[in-house]
Amino acid sequence: MPYARVHDIDIWYERSGGSGPTLVLTHGFAGPTADWGPIIEAFRAHFDLVLYDVRGHHRSVLPEGAPCSVPQFAADLAGLMDALGIEQAHVGGVSMGGMISAQFACDFPGKTRSLLLCDTTAGNRQGPSAEANQAEQMLVQAFEQMAHIAEKYGMEGLAERENAYRRQGDRYAHLQVFTLEQQDARNLSMKEHMTAAGYVAVNRALRERPDLTARTPSIAAPALVSCGEWDMFYPCAVRDHALIPNSRLVTIRGSAHATPDYQPGLWRQTVFDFIDDVEAGRDVRGERTLSGAEQTTDNRQQTTA
Repeated sequence: MPYARVHDIDIWYERSGGSGPTLVLTHGFAGPTADWGPIIEAFRAHFDLVLYDVRGHHRSVLPEGAPCSVPQFAADLAGLMDALGIEQAHVGGVSMGGMISAQFACDFPGKTRSLLLCDTTAGNRQGPSAEANQAEQMLVQAFEQMAHIAEKYGMEGLAERENAYRRQGDRYAHLQVFTLEQQDARNLSMKEHMTAAGYVAVNRALRERPDLTARTPSIAAPALVSCGEWDMFYPCAVRDHALIPNSRLVTIRGSAHATPDYQPGLWRQTVFDFIDDVEAGRDVRGERTLSGAEQTTDNRQQTTA
């Protein structure tokens, strides 16, 4: 298995080596590379795709006492790119992966060819949007509860409670491309991918992550901000699009959190179209809405610049 020694830990990664542009994708919380799902095969074929396990997840073990924060995760990504000889890449991720990518774009702008923020937020309750701040506060409260459960009942107990909630309280779960049984199995696999101590450490890192809303207006790289219409993070996506000057907002209909699990084809189209536009030097700014029929409403700004 390929590992890179980065900041005194071993980061597991894979690289497709495709002929297309280099794209580095970061996975969501408690869902490492193994959980990307079938849609990722299209990315492996289309891009020189780099996937990796964030420290504390699966094969990137978090040693006891090792630093664990979103800025550290972003520094790990920069170190991994250095180890692989990648000077610049399209960098993005879903949920936690988007949080890390936003931090990366702020901390390592020269390494950022473009930024992809998918079903995520660049803030943490201190930004200019009250609605976005409220969503981020709800996230912190939910994460505090999950950390408590993991500490008390372990990873299997946490997964069992999350599965019960999904079936009883998540009105969108049955709309995923995965059956409820498959969702249960994926969630139960957390105990194989994370220790309870690792889960609690990363959970805390996400709760305490820096609010980047004062920094995101300085991001010069083209940015994709995409989000499912039913995602709790949608107000955050609207705010982040408004703050990042050279950004495109894509609303994906028929999707909650996260779009690769609800509308994988539309998510693929969103990412491929955006990177194609960046590589061609086209203006990426504006807003788009993609429906389940894969019809595009294009409201791109017309500029003379």
